[in-house]
Amino acid sequence: MHDADRIDELLKRGIAAAKAGRREEARQILLHVVELNERNERAWLWLSGVVDAREDRRVCLENVLTINPGNPHARQGLRRLDQQAAVAPAAEERCPRCQASVPPSGRTCPNCGQPLVVVCPRCGVYVEVEHVVCIDCGQFLGDFRDGADYHLMLARGYLEQQRFALVQEAIARAEAEAPDDPQVLQEVAALYEEMNHTDLAVAVYRRAIERYPENPVYYARLGGIYRRRAMPDDAQEMYEQAVKLDSGDPATLFALAELYIEDGLIESARKLLEHAIRVDPGHTQAHLLLSDVYHRLGQGKLAVQHYRQAAMSAAPGSVTGQQAQRELVRLAPSLPERRAQGWGETLRCTFALMLPLVLAAWVNAGLVPWRISPTAWMALVVATIGAYLWVCAADVPRNEVMRAIFGQEGVKGFWRKALVGAPGVVLWSAAFGLILGKV
Repeated sequence: MHDADRIDELLKRGIAAAKAGRREEARQILLHVVELNERNERAWLWLSGVVDAREDRRVCLENVLTINPGNPHARQGLRRLDQQAAVAPAAEERCPRCQASVPPSGRTCPNCGQPLVVVCPRCGVYVEVEHVVCIDCGQFLGDFRDGADYHLMLARGYLEQQRFALVQEAIARAEAEAPDDPQVLQEVAALYEEMNHTDLAVAVYRRAIERYPENPVYYARLGGIYRRRAMPDDAQEMYEQAVKLDSGDPATLFALAELYIEDGLIESARKLLEHAIRVDPGHTQAHLLLSDVYHRLGQGKLAVQHYRQAAMSAAPGSVTGQQAQRELVRLAPSLPERRAQGWGETLRCTFALMLPLVLAAWVNAGLVPWRISPTAWMALVVATIGAYLWVCAADVPRNEVMRAIFGQEGVKGFWRKALVGAPGVVLWSAAFGLILGKV
């Protein structure tokens, strides 16, 4: 059962609107009242005074007499209608667009297809299409003369309420209004995407591309759908076409760069990301991904630089910003170490290991350098080689010689360290033993 208080309130509003001369508003409110309670005598009586068609007035008055056969106002109204019918024919209802005659209870004009009533997206009440605002809940409905835009706005409202059948109906009307409008096609496809009807969205985008092949947005949107469908080759093709038509969209550049990275095209991805950042210097995700690319390429300084940019441009407390901060903590301390992977740091560490051996040989020679024996000198040479290998495994794993032998990572991993460091420790220890033995 409907709430009686709400019905009474609506009835008061309808009567007030009728007294104030707001016939359309009164009619909509009173129609809603009789929908809620078809035995409401007062509502039918007042409704008879605000409807336009003579036959509608007759129906209202007859309903009053059905509820209360003795109602004098209804009897008087019916007599007046009978007198008028003898003088003039009944007026016809007409379509608000083409003015063709329409049935009294019709929902669509049979001549031009114009809907005569629409459903309010908020409250679900049927409202005549001429109304800009729902008279029941005040929801803004728009002007039907706006054509496709009017129906698309309704479709958005229906989608918010998850009334998908009404969304489809509004979309069909929008496409009928403007079948070749590029903006309408884009909006229709986007609505299908939001409803997860990706097959329909793809069909609309494909149709749009046939008509407007120079529009990069369609290719980019298709690329996004193909990527979500795990179709990377098709997605890459669409994104590449979008970038070819318009290289100024950082979102498309970023999406294509992600696909290139997945495909192992690191250098191509780097160029796209650098271009995206030139277009939009505050593109946080592009900075973050470019940092990863530079880290892969062994360019730690540039990686740290873009992690800092990502951290600065990210929203406070965002996941992206936190990720950039974590990478900075991990990489920033290693930057000085990496700069120290040259010969300067290598020689410093090697000399630190050689110092006790040199001092021992000097002491054995009575603090006279030229008295150091040839065997001791050979031991010092062997110790130097051992110390160098030891340093490469323990302190400076990415010095120039090790990078040349093992690649960009240098002496990384347990087995590489053992392969280089163990012989170094053995040679250094053997040489130290010889020197301590006063050879």
